[in-house]
Order: sequence, then structure tokens, then C-alpha cells
Amino acid sequence: MRTWIIKATDGLKGLPETAPLAWLVAPSPSNLGFAVRTTCAALLALTIALWMEMDSPQWAPMTAWIVAQNSRGQSLSKAKWRLTGTCIGAIAGVTFLAAFPQSPWLLFPSLAFGAGLCCAYATFLRNFRSYALVLIAFTCTIIVLSAANQPDNVFMIALSRTTYITLGILCESALALLFAPRLDRVAKQEICTRLQDALCGACRSMTDLLLGQQDGLFRSQALMGSIPSLADQTEFSDIEMGPHSHAGDHARAALGAISTFLSRGLTLHIHMQAAAPLPDTFQTLLRKLSLLLSQVPNQIKSDNPVGAAIAIRQEFTRYRTDCLQRSVDDLIAFEQLRIQSDHPTQAMRDLLESRILEAALAKLLLELDIALAHFIATQTPVSKDHFRFDRHPEKDFTLALNNGLRSAAAICIGGLLWEITAWPEGSTVAMFVAVTSTRFSSFENPVQASSGFLKGALWAAFVSFFLVFWVLPEQASNETLLASLFFPMLVGGLALRAPNATGTAAAYNNFLPFMVGPANHTRMDEIMWFNTTPAVVFGIGLGVWAFRLVLPFDAAAERWRIRRKLVRDLRALAASETAFSTSDWIARSGGRLAQIIRHAGSKPDAVTEAYLAGAMGLMSVGLLVLRLHHVLAYKDLPPELTQPLRAVLHAIAHLRGYSLTPAQTASDALEKLLAATLKEKNLSTHLELTRAVSSLEVMRKELAQNAVFLDTTRRFHVPSAQKIP
Repeated sequence: MRTWIIKATDGLKGLPETAPLAWLVAPSPSNLGFAVRTTCAALLALTIALWMEMDSPQWAPMTAWIVAQNSRGQSLSKAKWRLTGTCIGAIAGVTFLAAFPQSPWLLFPSLAFGAGLCCAYATFLRNFRSYALVLIAFTCTIIVLSAANQPDNVFMIALSRTTYITLGILCESALALLFAPRLDRVAKQEICTRLQDALCGACRSMTDLLLGQQDGLFRSQALMGSIPSLADQTEFSDIEMGPHSHAGDHARAALGAISTFLSRGLTLHIHMQAAAPLPDTFQTLLRKLSLLLSQVPNQIKSDNPVGAAIAIRQEFTRYRTDCLQRSVDDLIAFEQLRIQSDHPTQAMRDLLESRILEAALAKLLLELDIALAHFIATQTPVSKDHFRFDRHPEKDFTLALNNGLRSAAAICIGGLLWEITAWPEGSTVAMFVAVTSTRFSSFENPVQASSGFLKGALWAAFVSFFLVFWVLPEQASNETLLASLFFPMLVGGLALRAPNATGTAAAYNNFLPFMVGPANHTRMDEIMWFNTTPAVVFGIGLGVWAFRLVLPFDAAAERWRIRRKLVRDLRALAASETAFSTSDWIARSGGRLAQIIRHAGSKPDAVTEAYLAGAMGLMSVGLLVLRLHHVLAYKDLPPELTQPLRAVLHAIAHLRGYSLTPAQTASDALEKLLAATLKEKNLSTHLELTRAVSSLEVMRKELAQNAVFLDTTRRFHVPSAQKIP
């Protein structure tokens, strides 16, 4: 018996987090602590609301669950923006009802228009700033619908709702601060872990790329697609570390340098393929460097990551210096051969190619050095540090318009249903249609995001049925009411930390207090439950189905739209040097990669892989276009050599449909500039020509390989023989 118990216990300890019901039967200590803490916060908010004789005390525990997040930074940020959105929404609700008294056919279109504007603009914002605008939309709608039958009390209803929200936020924040001390140390460690993982992934990807392995491409795509979300998460660590810390800025700068490191590595990988066979000396250098990069993950994950990062910087600085010295030696040898021979020789071509590759390798190591320097700055801050680094998200007006129209249409449908049917609970239906449609309208794929929301509402209805019909009628005091709610809320808190049940658990926790309907002197009876709960579930279901009926999300169409934007941006970059900076181009390309990965879901197919390869190719071409712009801006080349470069940029800027003209133009320009480079005697001009040649060698290959991807006049298809079964 003792042996069996030990084996069973060991099995629970070793149960993976993704196993069915592992979150319930074997929760981790942190997940269990989160569930207990948030349950106590919700019940404390309910207790105070009952003690204060509030008319709708269920909103207080609902708010406590809504603002509870995985980290204190997330909770504090969401609480701040939720309170801001609620206050503005309450003012807007009073204004709307005063402007359209007894005029539903004017009120609902106006509400829908206002909610649509909020949801559309929320698309342009990041993290919980977007949530604040959503809160304005559905708080305004809730107050208007709650006061529709008693407009004289709209001010008190708005004030009451603001009070519930404030109470729930204060209770959750108080208990979280009580059980989460030393937030700055925890946040510092989270930043360290996040950057360690990114650096390890980047070094593993680069090792494969330098060795010519295909896995490096896939790893680079996945890591570059995850960097935007990692940068967004850094904002919450910023909040935990306080207003005077710049660790978050350094972390975002480190992630940006990692993106540049990966993009330069991809360009170098393509260049090595184009320059094959590589010189023996360069291959030897690559093998040594790959060995060093493969050792970085173990070093950076040591007990002293800062000391390891300093040592890694010193080691790679020596290699970077060696690359630059080799490049200079190759230049000297090249000049000696040029003096000895009037005509270009193969040895001269080999030396030129070696110098191009070694200079590219030195730039690659410089980006890794920058990333490590910012990593060190996050862990050992310096005094009087005023460093700032931020990225502004791209404004997607098409997505914003779709989001606004979806939410506006859903609210109009809910209001029309209430007016036509005169259902006594029609206001509840319209209210939860507004809550659901606005809550998920700012998501790129609202169908996927809201799929678990209806399931959570159904689970809340199922549990509330047993509580209302069997348990709560026998409870005579508020103390026993709270005891009855403890276990169902605790289970919901554990589910909220489960990997695949977050959306369902969030809806369950949010709506369970509403469906139970706790109050001081009454309990929700059977008739009230049958009137209210089905209306809530129906309203949520109607809001979820609105996303499938109004401008439904289509992954294939969205990928095509992203491809058109990629090509349009590349054309704009070729037409004007000031269209993008290098960092902006890499950040925007990384954001597009992240979108493609998100739209693919958990099982990307061959089409998605082809889109990712095309997006990475266009990112590399864009970086090389910027380099050509810089060569032209230096104005050191004679007109007969600048004309081929301008022809390449012109061919890209005016690309329409399927065409190999840009690739052919780049090939022609390469032939002319390579011949001129081998003969050029002026050192400054020779160096600029070398930069142009190195760019054109990669561009002609990438433009030819991605000619189909660059054709935005038709959908991008992968031959069926290449599709993954």
C-alpha cells in the first residue's frame, strides 16, 4: 500500500501541465496560490458590497476576477485602464441617455456608432490601453440599457457601477500586494529569463544558419514572430519595477538588436549560398564561430548570467576584430594583385568575396554585442540612466474598420431584437451582446478569440443551476453564501491558469457571480434564474455569432492582405530612402511575420510556411534596398555606376504583377559593378562599390525566388505536391 501511494504521488508530481485536468488534480504552487488569492479577493469584494447594501453586489467580485492576471504588472495595468474606461464610459452613458430620451431608434444607432469608433481606435493601441477603449464602449451601453426603464436614476446607476468596479479593483490589488512582495526583484528576474530565452534561441538559429542547415530558417522565423509579443510583455515588468527604472527600455532594445541579428544572419546565409563554394579560410572561421555560438545558451543560463554575458562579449569582440583584420588583409592582398595584373583574375574575385563575407560577419557579431550590452544593462542598472526605447505599432486601418463595423452591427442587432420582441429580459440580451462584441472586436481573429467565451458562459450557467436550485436556498446567512461560492470560484481560478482553457475560464469566472445573483435579503429563485440566465447565455451566443456573420475572419484573405502590404511597403522603400529606417523596417517585417504565425493557428500548413519564407525574403530585400540608398546618398560613385543601382530601385518601385525584371536588372547591375570594383583604384569608391556588389549578389537571388510572392495580382498558391498532409 505504501509503495502504491508513493508511486501515485510521484505520478502527480510528474504530470505534465498539458495533460487533461492536470491544472485541477496537480496544480503548481503558483497556480494554486493565484486561485486561492483571487477567490479570496472576489469574496472579500462581495462581502463589502453586501455590507454596504449595494443593489447589484455581484459586479464587485466579477471585477476582481476580470482584473486578476498572471503577473502584478498585468493586473495593475488592467486595473488602471479598466477604471479609466469605466469612468469615461459612465459619463458617456449618462450623456447618451440624456440626449435621446424615449428615442430607441436614435439611441441604439448612436450607441453602435460610438462603440464602433472606440473599437476601431482600440485596434491602434497595445496591451490594456486598447482594453480601456473597449471598456468605454460597453460600460456606456450597460448603463444606458440598465437605466432605459428608469432614466431618472441614470446618474445613480452610473455611480453605482463605478463604485462596484472600484471596489473590485481595490480588493484584488490589496490581496495581490499582500501576497506578492518584492515585485521589482521578480520583474527583474522575468526580464532576465525572457532575454535569456531570446538570446539562446537566436544563437541556436544562427549556429544552424552559419552551418547551412534548414532548421535555422524555421527557428529564425518563429523567434522573429515572437519578438513583438515579448516586447509588449516587457511593459508589465516596467510597471512592477517602478517609474524610475529603464530596464524595460533596455529589454526592448535588446529584443530589437536580436531581430537585427537574425535578419543579418538570414542575409548572410543567402549570400553564402550565392557565393558557394566558400573560401577555405572563411569556412574555418565559420566553424569556430558556430562552435562558440552553440556554447552561448549554456553560458548565458548559468548562475551568473551577467558575468557570462560580459565574457561572451569579450570573446566575440575578439572574433569581430579578427574578421575586420582579415577583411583589411584581403583588401591589401587584393590591391597587390590589382597592381600586378591589368585584368581581373579569379584570385581577385575570391579575395573580394572573402572580404564581403567577413565584413558581413563582423556586422552580425556587432548586433549580438549590442543585444548583450542591453541585457547587462537590465540586470546592472547604471546611475542617471536616461535611455529610452519604444516601438509604435503599425496602424491597420482596414482591420480597424472591420472591428468597428462588427461591434456596431452586433449592438444594432441586440437593440433591434429587444424593440421588436418586447422581451422583458431583452435589455439583458442586448447588454451581453454589447459586452461580447466589443470585448473581442479589437482582436485580429475574433472568431477564434471568442470561441471559449460561450463555453465559459455555459459552464457558469451549469454550476449556477446547482447553486441556485440546491445549495443557496438552504443558506440563511451571507457567511454560508460565501462558503458555498468558494470551491466553484477556486476551480475557476485554477482553470484560468490552464494552458488551453484561459478563455473558457475567464468567462466562467466573470459570469458565475452574475448568474448566482447574491443579495442581502433575497436569493435568486427558480423563476428569476430561468428568466435571467438564458438571456445572458443567448446574448453572449448572439455576440459570438455576430463575428461569424458580420465580416467573418478569413485566414487566407488576411494572409493575402498582409502580402499586399509587404509588397507595397517594399515598393515604397525602393522609391524613397526616407520611407523606413533600418530598425523600423525590421520591426514592421517582424510584426507581419507574427501576424502570419498567429493566423496559422497551432498547425501551420505548407501555404503558411511559404508565406513565412516569402516574408523573410522581402525583409532581406528591403534591408539591401536601404543599403543601396545609403551607397547612392554617399555620392562617391560616378554617374555611369549609379545609373544601374537606380535602375534596380526603379524596377522594384514600379513592380506590377509577375515579373523577373527586377531580378534581371539586379543581375545586370551586378555584372557592371563587379567589373568596376575589380578595376577601381580609389579606395573610398572601391569600398562603396563593394557594399553595392554585396547587396546585389543577394538581391538578384531573392527577387528571382520570390517573383511569385511579389505578384499581388493573384492569390499565392503552393503546388499540391508540396503541401503537408
